Amino acid sequence: MNLQGYQLNQFLLLNSLFCVLMVLFRVYVTGSLFYSFLIWNLFLAGIPYFISSALAKTVWLKKQALVLLVVLGIWLLFLPNAPYLITDLMHLRHAKSSLSWLDPFMLFAFAWNGLILGLLSMHQVFHILIEKWNRAVAKRLLFGVVFLCGFGIYLGRFQRWNSWELFSDPIILLKDCFRSISDPIYRIRTLGITLGFGTFLWILFLTTTSFFSIKKASRE
Repeated sequence: MNLQGYQLNQFLLLNSLFCVLMVLFRVYVTGSLFYSFLIWNLFLAGIPYFISSALAKTVWLKKQALVLLVVLGIWLLFLPNAPYLITDLMHLRHAKSSLSWLDPFMLFAFAWNGLILGLLSMHQVFHILIEKWNRAVAKRLLFGVVFLCGFGIYLGRFQRWNSWELFSDPIILLKDCFRSISDPIYRIRTLGITLGFGTFLWILFLTTTSFFSIKKASRE
């Protein structure tokens, strides 16, 4: 790992630690564990970044197309956990606390960290795909990824599915996916969440890609 990557991981760890400390502070002040689930959600949000970081450093793995696709499939399975933290903002209306100044800030901090972890992981995978194939293929694949990620967020928030349940209850999960798309009762919400989050993530991905390109050009 180069110095820049090491510093980035330090900042990410610091941000995560800050979020955890806010939850612990709230527990200490209120005696309530209501928001303790945020720590677990943040851990899940870090899994896709961990996978993509490990993959970026494993040269032999990137040369094996089939193995690479399997690892990227696992990465995609966990990727929605990162931007999923944005949806935790809806818990604000259920919290009963006098800390009206802390709760929105804490939820935003977790959502922000999840989003950063997701975007950084997407960029790592983007460069891996460019290295393996080319930029055009990488961009098309990432375009599909963001909308699959949006659908994953819908399944996690509204259907209450977890990433690993694809292996423990695959048939039931697939039936639920089909019903979410085909049933008029769920279709509008499914499309709204999928397209909304997918478009949002794609715009952010393009924005950060442009920023990194400008930053790189300024160094040359």
